[in-house]
Amino acid sequence: MQPYEPLVFRIVEAARAVHQALGPGFIESIYSRALIAELKNNGFQVEREKPIKIWYASSVVGKHLLDVVVDGTVIVELKANRGIIQIHMAQMNSYLHATDYAVGIILNFGMPELEFELIESPHTMPNQPDK
Repeated sequence: MQPYEPLVFRIVEAARAVHQALGPGFIESIYSRALIAELKNNGFQVEREKPIKIWYASSVVGKHLLDVVVDGTVIVELKANRGIIQIHMAQMNSYLHATDYAVGIILNFGMPELEFELIESPHTMPNQPDK
């Protein structure tokens, strides 16, 4: 078992509680605010729209905002779509590639049942300064 698995389980449980209460049909920002409230109510440290720098060689070539980071450990990407598709997984892989986070979860609130995908980083990028 990976050290982050209990945390991932609790994040998914919080997302299920939000999905059960709200159901599908809202925009991502509503689910984001509800999930953040649920996570905080359960004692998690939550960072919303956490900025990251995107590096190429030794230059910053862009910036991006991660939807949610929980306990400084797990990236959470929220969707309200018809399903989780390959581009969503590619997006999460890019976030993991650009940061030192080991794992990310994509949560999709747009279906009758909550969908989620857990994505583990194939590596970390220790040479990137000041993320």
